[in-house]
Amino acid sequence: MNEVLETFDLLCARAEAAYNEELDRSYECHLLDILNFIKENLAFREAFVRKFEAILVASESPFECVAFCMRELKWPEIKEYAEQHFNPATDPRTEALRTVLTAYDDIWPDSDLYEYYSR
Repeated sequence: MNEVLETFDLLCARAEAAYNEELDRSYECHLLDILNFIKENLAFREAFVRKFEAILVASESPFECVAFCMRELKWPEIKEYAEQHFNPATDPRTEALRTVLTAYDDIWPDSDLYEYYSR
């Protein structure tokens, strides 16, 4: 299990580096790497849920990967977690949580940002 979670962390770090334009591959390619890795390792779903929850509350994290992955996976645990922590009055990361929650809607406002979802 540790190897799977270490790989997940590495993929997230690569995505964050791509977001900051430090890598040759696009940010979206790295987000797809994360999504595909999760789909290939669904036996570790509970561990991935904990990882995504940690991403949503960390101040320096690629929270977009949560929204990107949940657009397809639609895991109820992540939606519930985001809803429980959604508090615009006190949390500066509320916009990140809003992005995650809108990924569950029939029409995702951010879908046009990604070729994968804009088809």
